[in-house]
Amino acid sequence: MSTKSGNRARARASLELLYSISRELAAHLDLNALLGRILELTLESVAAFSGSILVIDERGRVAEGSIAYGGRVHNGTAAQLADTLENGLAGWVVEHRKAVLIPSTRDDPRWMRRVREEAKGVTRSAISVPLIARTRVVGVLTLVHPDEGHFQPEDLELLQAIAEQAGIAVENARLFAAEQQRRRFASTLQEIARSLNSSLDPSTVFPMILDQLQRVVKFDSAAIFVLEDQTLRLAAAKGFADAEALVGTSLPADKDTLMGRVIHSRHPVVVDDVQGAEGWLPEPQYQGAEKIRGWIGAPLLVRDRAVGVLTVDSHTRGAYGEEQVEVVTAFAHQAATAVANARLYEQSRRQMEAMVALAETARVVTASLDLDEVLQRILSQTIRTLNVEAASLALLDADGMLEFKAASGSGAQSMMGIRLERGKGIAGWVAEHDEPIFVADVRRDPRFYGAVDEKIGFQTQSLACVPIRVQDQIIGVLEAINPARGKMDQQEIEILMGIAGLAGTAISHARLFSETQAARRRYASLFEDSIDPILITDLRGIVADANQRAQSFLGLSRRELIGQSILQWVAPGVKGEQPNLADMQAGDSASYEVRRQGPQGQELCFEVYLKRIDVGDEPFMQWILHDVAERVALDKLRADLTSMIFHDLRSPLGNVISSLEVMDASLEQDDPLGLRPVLSVAQRSSRRLSRLIDSLLDLDRLEAGKAHLYRVQVKLPELLQEALEEVRPIAEAKGHTLAFENQAGELEPLEVDESMIRRVVINLLENAVKYTPPGGSIALSLARQDGQVRVGVSDTGPGIALEARERIFEKFARLEGGKAKGLGLGLAFCRLAVEAHGGRIWVESDPPHGATFYFTLPL
Repeated sequence: MSTKSGNRARARASLELLYSISRELAAHLDLNALLGRILELTLESVAAFSGSILVIDERGRVAEGSIAYGGRVHNGTAAQLADTLENGLAGWVVEHRKAVLIPSTRDDPRWMRRVREEAKGVTRSAISVPLIARTRVVGVLTLVHPDEGHFQPEDLELLQAIAEQAGIAVENARLFAAEQQRRRFASTLQEIARSLNSSLDPSTVFPMILDQLQRVVKFDSAAIFVLEDQTLRLAAAKGFADAEALVGTSLPADKDTLMGRVIHSRHPVVVDDVQGAEGWLPEPQYQGAEKIRGWIGAPLLVRDRAVGVLTVDSHTRGAYGEEQVEVVTAFAHQAATAVANARLYEQSRRQMEAMVALAETARVVTASLDLDEVLQRILSQTIRTLNVEAASLALLDADGMLEFKAASGSGAQSMMGIRLERGKGIAGWVAEHDEPIFVADVRRDPRFYGAVDEKIGFQTQSLACVPIRVQDQIIGVLEAINPARGKMDQQEIEILMGIAGLAGTAISHARLFSETQAARRRYASLFEDSIDPILITDLRGIVADANQRAQSFLGLSRRELIGQSILQWVAPGVKGEQPNLADMQAGDSASYEVRRQGPQGQELCFEVYLKRIDVGDEPFMQWILHDVAERVALDKLRADLTSMIFHDLRSPLGNVISSLEVMDASLEQDDPLGLRPVLSVAQRSSRRLSRLIDSLLDLDRLEAGKAHLYRVQVKLPELLQEALEEVRPIAEAKGHTLAFENQAGELEPLEVDESMIRRVVINLLENAVKYTPPGGSIALSLARQDGQVRVGVSDTGPGIALEARERIFEKFARLEGGKAKGLGLGLAFCRLAVEAHGGRIWVESDPPHGATFYFTLPL
């Protein structure tokens, strides 16, 4: 009974203890104070001699810790407790998430024994429990007593109960501390942002950044370096001996140095001990650099380009981890913003100065269109804007030589007219390579051509030279000689290039104005002296101007013509159609033929050549009326004469052919006089002449669209064979080989004009015979192609050039250089005849390896 009473009393005491501990832990939000109180309470509750408590962050590392021994609690001992998490009992508890009671540490391998303990054979009893909050182990509580077996299972249960309360309290305190840290960090960044907004001078902002950084990251020294000309210049420092004296000193930014690695990788670098790190090169002036161990280097990035480095130093090895790197990187971004703002401000200021200078140059240069005056204005503005002793301008002439057209300053008059070969001297080099250049000491530059100085009695010391371009084409060079400061920076070179750009435009405008004036004079002369009537109208056809010939041709004065509609005189006539004027674009042209009655009742026949010409933004139409009355009369006379000749030839030729047939029938079979060969020649020639007359008559009818096709059912293979036999005698007389290949197989009869198609085939075969050298070969072929039949005539002649393959099918067209005679009408007839049947004709050739003429007929 007494035992039960004792157990109940102990349980009641444990509950009261837990309640008391719970209230006390809930009242603490300071993490270090909380850890110390947890140790005090637990040591007292289980009569432990010593103990430790450590806090674990989200990455599983010791974030904070406290140790109790000798009756005192020692905070800030995270570094001392890290090995127990890695190799000792605390690590086992975290890994297994279990509480453990060790009666004797000497017999348990989970206990990490120190060297002194091993030597003295010390043994203890220990108890360790995990602190769990929201399913995550946030810490480990370990208590130790020097006597073996001191802790009992009920002590473990009590400690576990306390650990449940302590875990939540520790997590709350840790979160509160993190929140406080974030607030301090945010407040610090806001303070820096306010400073950035209030000043564009990095020398003011950088020291403040280092001061604020020290509030959130502990360091012994820190510095901000700015990248200038591939070296790192110290812009601000804190923690070094005589830090102000170090400002302005430089370190190399090579890839093999530690800070160079930060610059080139554009990523932060953290080192536990820089004294043994590759690329650590502290300069002698950095006193105390030999003490630096832990180190962070974060790049200052502007648009993903490194412009500097922020370094943080500690005299403690391994002082910095990822958390500190993130904070330092955030401050580096702020420093980069200060650099960017300062550079943008300086760039904006200098750009404003350049824009003002270029605007003034543009105003001055474009105030004239006289070329000589324009050149002189360019040089005067160059001297004034860039503060140089002299300036000169050379233009490329037609021979590619640089000729100095203008000069200003010392020796200016003697410069005029000097010519340099392209590539000679600095000016020639710039013209040759299309690159701007500044030479600080021309005497040391092998490109310098000193003969010019000797000639004009001037001494060039430094020289800037830039190309003058018009539409990406170099037309000359502009020189600025002997600047007052003895040098020019990139901004001034860009200003000189801007002046050169304006110079190119001004020179181009002056030249264009001069050429336009000359062109207008030439056009006015051509306009008035033209033998053809010329009228200028708007897009509605209202006359705006007319030359003298137009006035006499139309019988109206200029005053009577202006304001009238030209459409009343140029209405479409016999050939072509008048286009819609509103639809014509700049450069579009059209032509057609007109016949109308003149002012005295005479018939006018003229061709209208119409073209749209835009002058600036205003569109005009140019009408040229070319009198073709004589040509029309001549064409009519030729057509009448041709028709008369061929009609008058048909009747007697028919009699000749009939007579020859009678004679052929009357000859005896043995032909003792040998007249039959002569008679055969006469028959073939008369038939050929008859075909020619029929083709010419058909040609006129086909052109006029009046031809009538006498279609009959024709077996095409037989027709082709007959045509081949017709030309065989003349082909064999030249030693040609004839062949016919039918690849079409059996064909249904085609409904065509038999005589006309036979003449097409014979024409093509006779042409092949005519143009094929003796001993050549000629092939006639027949094949199917896409629902049509295709006839081909191939030869081994010289072939036909690509540019002539369309022209040869026109009337009176003959190949240049050809020795064969003819009127050039045969292929024109073939084209019209085939097209009248719904087919097409073309030629394929690979000169000088012969040609093949094809034509198709629908099935």
